[in-house]
Amino acid sequence: MIATNVRRLGLYLLLGFAVMSGGLAYWQVIDAPQLAAREDNPQVIAARRSQPRGTIFDARGAVLASTTVTDGVSRRTYADPAFSHLIGYASLRFGTTGIEGAFDDLLIGRADPNPIRDLVGQILARRPEPKDLTLTIDRRLQDFAAAQLGSSVGAVVAIDPATGAILASTSTPTFDATPISGDPEPAGAAMDAIRAQPNNPLVARDRQGRYTPGSIMKIFTAAAALDAGATTPKTTFPDQPKQETQGFVVDGFTITEHDLSPVQPALWDLSPALQVSSNIYFAHVGLELGAERFLDYARRFGFCSPLAIGPAGRELQVLPSYVTASSDDGCAPFSDQVELASASFGQARVDVTPVQMALVAATIADGGTMPHPFVVRDVRTHSDAAPSTSILETEGGEGGRGVVSSRTAAAVRKAMIDAVEGQLGALYAGQGAVKLYGVTGVTTAGKTGTAQRGEGQQPHSWFIGFAPAQDGATPAIAIAVLIEGGGSGAANAAPIGGAVMAEWLKLKAGG
Repeated sequence: MIATNVRRLGLYLLLGFAVMSGGLAYWQVIDAPQLAAREDNPQVIAARRSQPRGTIFDARGAVLASTTVTDGVSRRTYADPAFSHLIGYASLRFGTTGIEGAFDDLLIGRADPNPIRDLVGQILARRPEPKDLTLTIDRRLQDFAAAQLGSSVGAVVAIDPATGAILASTSTPTFDATPISGDPEPAGAAMDAIRAQPNNPLVARDRQGRYTPGSIMKIFTAAAALDAGATTPKTTFPDQPKQETQGFVVDGFTITEHDLSPVQPALWDLSPALQVSSNIYFAHVGLELGAERFLDYARRFGFCSPLAIGPAGRELQVLPSYVTASSDDGCAPFSDQVELASASFGQARVDVTPVQMALVAATIADGGTMPHPFVVRDVRTHSDAAPSTSILETEGGEGGRGVVSSRTAAAVRKAMIDAVEGQLGALYAGQGAVKLYGVTGVTTAGKTGTAQRGEGQQPHSWFIGFAPAQDGATPAIAIAVLIEGGGSGAANAAPIGGAVMAEWLKLKAGG
């Protein structure tokens, strides 16, 4: 009897030891990254309070965010408000946002890109070593884009179509994140002051703002219809010239044209219809495409679900864009033909982010492949004044995914070139051409949008485009420009788009 009890006790002790060992292995190895990133982890709180964070550099090595530790308190300094929405902030009182939040465990040294080195560090209880980040963005272009927006409320997003590297992503109005770092008590007053400013400077309009796109949506509609075989570049609609002046009646609702002056209505195919931005033409195109295929291609282009900038687990979230009412499945079915026709020229319930529309432009620029966007180029060992030569991990390179055929993209590219540089297009989107801003021998593709809103509200001003766009050239930049309530896309957003693209081409040429 005693021997039986001893064996039973030994078995219980063995089982208990196995459970405890398994739990320790799970917490220390499998669940360690999640535990290390938890906001309520005492080690994380202590690290934020007293340990330096890694430095964040721009693509050329300029310091954008750095840390000093004074009297046991870690204080973050942000060098450039044009990056505030993208980099975010690391605050002892308000937590972390933006890149500071997505890469927080690396910046404070609680994790290492190398899983083996990370595990060894945990086992040996090594002192956390902060890691540095190098961005894909050249500060010179970011500052130039922000200066072009000036006092306007809006955003500029620029992407390298071939790689997905973010070249610029700025939102206005912005704020200085430095005062909300460091000591928690003064940080509260600084945050209150930011919140009291008009137009909510804390909103990252590039990723978190959703807007009616207006005519820039015609690029999507054209690409979807061409790729599906619903239309060709030479497709015309016999009733369209008359409907330009009399209206297009769809299920009892009359769709009207915008002011085409000084152009007179004619029987247009894709290129002239895009040049003059005919709502009637693209309403017909959308109806030819049909509701189901419209939604299918919208999802291919990234609409109807959240987008992400950066690698899985460290991504910056981009709010989903919609082409219909939102639903549990992303985009609800079209309610009727009127909604479909209106959505085809960017009205009705279409609601988009600047990031989404920059990706639409990038997809056409890269031959029908949508790149996966990223903004952190690499992770390095810590250095204060200049990037270390020791690269621990390189980001990006995830490739893109095919959305439309290269033939479709080529046809849309040609129409977008005409929309900026054609005889008719120059009247509407000509201010988006890079040749106007000191870059010669380069062709520009683009499209403006003047997105109508409620009665008494100024339209949103839009431009999307890319350059170089001529045959045989590899586009170096795709862009989306939004100005909230900015009025005409041709007069306001297009010059910003052309100037920013030209600036990047000049910076690349100059090194």
